[in-house]
Amino acid sequence: MSAHPDLPHVLVHFTGRPRGKDEKIPVPDFAHGSAEDRLVSILHGGVLRGNKTYWTDRPVACFSEITEEARRAMLHDGVHRGPYPPWGLMLNRAKLIEAGARPALYVSRREYELMSEELPSRTHNRCVVYEPHPFDGRRSDWLFEREWRLVFRAIEPPELDLAQEGLVTGVITGRPGWTPPPRRSVLEDSTWVEPAPSNPSSGVGPIGEMTMTTRVVRTRFAGPAHGLRRLYWDGEDLVDDGEFDIEEQQMRDSVDFGGEHA
Repeated sequence: MSAHPDLPHVLVHFTGRPRGKDEKIPVPDFAHGSAEDRLVSILHGGVLRGNKTYWTDRPVACFSEITEEARRAMLHDGVHRGPYPPWGLMLNRAKLIEAGARPALYVSRREYELMSEELPSRTHNRCVVYEPHPFDGRRSDWLFEREWRLVFRAIEPPELDLAQEGLVTGVITGRPGWTPPPRRSVLEDSTWVEPAPSNPSSGVGPIGEMTMTTRVVRTRFAGPAHGLRRLYWDGEDLVDDGEFDIEEQQMRDSVDFGGEHA
């Protein structure tokens, strides 16, 4: 792998980016919520799911091949629409290449239209329209993202398994000490009514009724995140913030909440 400073060994998958006012790209159910919410979902599931996006007709996972300096610029100032939310994954470039990821192909709008008929679908889905100056009333310039795409085949689930050794090199967070919160669900919530107990010493029988409620709560933790390196954005730079300790989170939660863990 090249040691050139403009070719980083790590690619970044941001879980959110500044949106345009008129953006209408459909958002799948698994990607609703904030950039933080999406990162929580990824860390709980242990997979990065692909989705159809601009200029694609297949699910893809997108990454940015940006240097440390460019990373700071995108988080601090952004480019077109302001800074990127400081939530995301840092992934090993060599591992992504093994998985099939490759750089996006930046082409003109006319080339894109022609390529849709001439290129294999997997290659065509790596094409990104690049028109830095208004063309036919439209402008498209996302070159600064230095995008890579992993295009999923139709015969496979659109998921990248993050458990592969050495694949995830770090998790970008927006708060120091942040850990993906547990998810709680009610397994059983039952209520029943029975007569109140009598008081034999007073000669008084049952009076009124007693209502009893039993609730069973299951708590799930982001186990796949355990041991991953955490990098906190302090507003100026990414600061090493230790590792996720999900086992310690489980022990602390069992004392604080007392729920049923799963």
